[in-house]
Amino acid sequence: MNAGTKTVLLTSHYSDAHRVLVRLRHYFKNMLCPDLHPPPAVRGMTQLDRGAFSKTIKVPHLLVPKEKNLNDVCRSIKKYLLKMERYKPVVTDEYKITLHPLAVQKWEDLADVQLEKLDIGSEALVWQEIQLSYDNWKYDEIFKAVLPIDKEALSSFSKIGHIIHLNLKEHLLPYKELIGEVIRDKIADCRTVVNKSLSIDNTYRNFQMELLCGEPDYRVSVKENGCLFAFDFSKVYWNPRLSTEHEKIAKMLHKNDALYDVYAGVGPFAVPAARKGCRVLANDLNPDSYQALVRDRNRFKMAKKANKMKDQPKQLAKKAKTVFTVSQGKKSNLKKAKEVTSNLKKINVQDKREKLDNKFQDLHAKIVSKKAPKPASKPLPAKNKTKPDTKKLETDLNEMQM
Repeated sequence: MNAGTKTVLLTSHYSDAHRVLVRLRHYFKNMLCPDLHPPPAVRGMTQLDRGAFSKTIKVPHLLVPKEKNLNDVCRSIKKYLLKMERYKPVVTDEYKITLHPLAVQKWEDLADVQLEKLDIGSEALVWQEIQLSYDNWKYDEIFKAVLPIDKEALSSFSKIGHIIHLNLKEHLLPYKELIGEVIRDKIADCRTVVNKSLSIDNTYRNFQMELLCGEPDYRVSVKENGCLFAFDFSKVYWNPRLSTEHEKIAKMLHKNDALYDVYAGVGPFAVPAARKGCRVLANDLNPDSYQALVRDRNRFKMAKKANKMKDQPKQLAKKAKTVFTVSQGKKSNLKKAKEVTSNLKKINVQDKREKLDNKFQDLHAKIVSKKAPKPASKPLPAKNKTKPDTKKLETDLNEMQM
């Protein structure tokens, strides 16, 4: 990367950070001004009444003489503008600028702008009424005004394509319909809002969900780590919060490495690895996950790079021989063929993963020793002549599903 590219990247990161800081500054400034809050009467609302959020307030305005350059005046006082959702502080045809009531309460508050140099005097500052409505607040401001003040608010949610996935705590369930409608109104591209109704407790690792608002359309397309995944969110397991872990594993792999993804899901580990040129064996019992893997393989033309199957873990152990055989001719690559991933929820897989790592490497050594010519001076140990213990490996894999 040349110096020019670095400069562009650094500038881009600075611009993004600056925009975030500006938004935060306006947000907290509005939170400190009660006049800019939704009406107190909406507290405890369980059925969304958008009309109940309407209110009229008086705020300062700067009336700019028509002969002046409106753009120049706006640039000089931009830090004093009233910034709210879907509210335009500058009315160009009236040469009127709406100012923030917390920042500007008298003419002297604009002293640092030096409007006198633009021949604009104190008579230009007036107080006029404006109408605020449901459209002028973001979803977090709506929830702050409506939900119980003494309990934990809605802290986060996941976005999967056009679906917003919530995991509401019990005290928020009476407000679930309102929460769903507000999120659909306020989140761009959101068409469906669901709440997780039961925890993951079945073989396929998907969960029961309740449609709170919107269309019952669960087919989504999601881009992650440069790969496009298409699946039915109601039938497979997908957690966007694991994207960092997916990326971490992908960066660990190199071309011609072998990856064994024993609970592959729709392929967040397997697909990026196969695109890198790795030899991938991806297994999942869920037929919908399996079909998604097949579609991804065809989409990225990876038929020679990834083998997909819909079998029990013991079949994975047997099929592993094929993958090892492919790599057998390159001794250096065989040493790298050791990465085993297992994406399971609510269990500590570190010990199991290390155990599986050792089992796969033992199996690898036994298979290679049977295929490779025996050195004349150093015969292979007797234990390498035995058949791979796939039954014991199956037991270890099944333990991870419990």
